Order: sequence, then C-alpha cells, then structure tokens
Amino acid sequence: MSAHIFRAYDVRAVFNKEIDVESVVRIGLAFGTYLGGEGLVFTGRDIRTSSQVVESAAASGICSTGCDVVSLGLLPIPVFNFYVWKSKPKAGLMVTASHNPPEFTGLRFRRSDGTGFSEENNKIKEIYVEGKFIKKPWNQLGKLLSINTEVVIWEYIRYLLDKISLERELKVILDPGTGTASMVAPQLFREAGCKVLTINSQIDGTFPGRDSYPREGTIDDLQKITAEWGADMGVAYDGDADRAVFVDDKGRVVRPEAAGVLFIKDALSKEKGKIVANVSSSMIIQEQAEALGGEVIYERVGDVFMTEAMKRHKAIFGIEPSGHFYSNRFYPFDDGIQSSLLLAEIISKQEKALSRLVDEIPKYPMIEETVKCADEKKFKVVEGIKEKLERRGYQLNLMDGVRVDQKEGWFIVRPSNTQPLIRVTVEAKTESKLKELKSEILALLKIEMEQS
Repeated sequence: MSAHIFRAYDVRAVFNKEIDVESVVRIGLAFGTYLGGEGLVFTGRDIRTSSQVVESAAASGICSTGCDVVSLGLLPIPVFNFYVWKSKPKAGLMVTASHNPPEFTGLRFRRSDGTGFSEENNKIKEIYVEGKFIKKPWNQLGKLLSINTEVVIWEYIRYLLDKISLERELKVILDPGTGTASMVAPQLFREAGCKVLTINSQIDGTFPGRDSYPREGTIDDLQKITAEWGADMGVAYDGDADRAVFVDDKGRVVRPEAAGVLFIKDALSKEKGKIVANVSSSMIIQEQAEALGGEVIYERVGDVFMTEAMKRHKAIFGIEPSGHFYSNRFYPFDDGIQSSLLLAEIISKQEKALSRLVDEIPKYPMIEETVKCADEKKFKVVEGIKEKLERRGYQLNLMDGVRVDQKEGWFIVRPSNTQPLIRVTVEAKTESKLKELKSEILALLKIEMEQS
C-alpha cells in the first residue's frame, strides 16, 4: 500500500497521483476501525478542488465501520478545531493540505479537544496497511449528516469577540490568499470594530492570487497596499488559516519572532508561566521571555507536537516561526485568525504603531533555506549529516532533525514533516558568524545530497 502518504502527523499527497478516492475510502475505514466502529466523528474541508470529493470518500469509509459522521462543510481548520473542542465528538477529520500547492490533498485527524494525532497516526497507518477493517452489516452503518456551516462560523466569531476587545478603531488589510480565511476573518474584524480592506478574498482552490504559503516574496501586494492605505496592520493567511504572517504600517513583513515577542509580552503581563517554542525558533524568543519572567521549553516542529507540549507543561503561549501561534487564553491549538485579532487588540492598547513596537525588539541575522529532496531520501540525508557532525565532535540536539548550538549562534537541518524538502535554519549574533555557520552546513548538505 502507499503508506508513504502518511506523514509525521497527517496524510499529505498529490490527488489522483499519490492518493485517490480508493485510498481515501481505505483511510476512512482505517480511522473508523481505530475508533472501534462507534461514536460521532466531525468532518470538514478546505477549498481545494479535490477536497469535497476527498471528504465524501473519507466519510463513506468512516460510516462503513459504524461511526456516525457530521460534516461541518467548507471552513478554516481553526474553526473546525474550535467546533470539535466545543462539542466534544469522539474525533474529527479535516480534509486540508494547509500551505501545500493546489494539487495536494491532506487528511488531518483530531482528538475531541481539537488537537491533532501524533502516535495515533501511526496506529491508523498500521490498520490502513494491514487492511483489517471493521465493516458493519448493511443495517448497522453509521449515519452521514451535516450541519449549517454558517452556524459553526458564527459561534466561533462570537466566542472570540467575547474574549478579545479592541480599545480603538484600527485599519486592517486582510489577504486570505483565496483560502478559507475569506469566510471568517473579514467578518470577524468588522464585528470587532475595524475598518477592513481585503485582497485575494474570493474563494478559489487553485490559489490564483498568490502562493498558499504566505511569506516574504509572495505577499508584495499586501505590503504595498498596507503602506499606501495607511493601515495599522496587514495579515496574510495560508490556505486553511492556521498560520498568519503580519505586515506593519510601513508595509514591512513582521519577523515571526518579533510577532511572537509581542504575543509573549502580552501573555506574561497577565500570567507568569512557560512558553513553548519549536527548535527552529530564534534566540530572541528565549532572551525576551526570560527577561519578562517566563521559561522557554523547546519542542519538535509541528502543531501536534506543540499542542502536546503546551498541555504537558501547562504553557501559556506557544510559537513556531512559520506563523503558528498558540494561546491557552483561548483553546489548546494554533489559529491564524485568532492570533491576528489578538495582535490587533495589542496594537489598539498602544500609542505606538506596530512598526515602532517591532523596531524596539532586538534581532539577530538569520537565514532559512529549503532544498528539494524526495521523501524516501530526505531522512537518509539528514542521518548522514548527523554522522558527519558527530565525527567533527559537535554536541547535537536530535529532538527534530539535527541542531548544533554554539556560543554565538546555531543551525538546524531537518526533513520537512509535510513536503519533499529539507529545511535549514541558521542564526548568529553577527553577520560573520552567520556566514561561517551557513557555509559549513550547506557544504555538508551538498556533499550528502550527492552521496545519497
């Protein structure tokens, strides 16, 4: 079986190439079997052209095991997670490939608190491969139902408006990237009292406006319009709205660690506690959090690992530099829409513009690079780099990939959890140290790629 479609914490593959309707039904059967063939499962989907077909196929497989399914329809994954968390079904399954290109589909399993599966994912994979499914008789199949998506969205909006209150009117530019944030974010910000302008707000699963992965170089229009309109902030969301990238009033992309520091300052002003950051996070996070009385704990990259760490350590906030933010003020999972409204609340309480707040936060030189590498090869490449670094006498952090920490900087090389890529991040306190570390790790990576 095509077991490679199971990633570290979800299923992700190109539709009708690596995964098709038959394999999706089989995944639904495996999921329902894992759940024991009973109980209520919520499903939902993103806006990709394949998503409705995939959701229907997965739901059919789940119902065949005897579980009842309620489709929440087309909506952002944070809204789906919220409704699972609020309603407490036995489990959830969201059809989404997040920030991947439009040809991808994905299936993400959810616990009853809205957080994702980790080890459970491997058990579903085993059932999928072995094919030992629960298949109920014709008169004991699960029911396939649906709910009005507008009701779900409005409950989410009302919940956030009860939690977040802006102290002055802000001008905000929103760029959903033609993804599902279009269905929620503009209405939420207007209800919160903001003047809102949107771009790329029509829903389109081919992502014609820009890449579904918002980052510097893909959100030029948002940067330009934010500055020209004199907006207080701009926000770009990925395809399913679990991550957000911010633009300041000068049209500059806000460094994710700078946004993280603003969130951490806000969280620690209300309650002293622990902060969870993934292993690719800037040194600035730890320095700033500890200066404010917080304690930073590092975790693997990925929302399922971050949420587990948040719960395990009773942390008050979590950050991933890819634009995922977690706040226990709301619920245990990440949410790009909620974090953008929270940043608006923070700005509304300040006399300073977002650009001033960001410029007051120290920064170190950092580079992030990605190298294409086949899924079946990327882990072997990283293992080879580990062996070479060990022979050079480095102390290695192997929590997620290979990380080396030195007094003046650090680097990490790790296989992507969701794509055929190897990611490299380097940060140092000086440009010269950054150049030195970058040259070393990229040279090693090149050698290992050629030898593998």
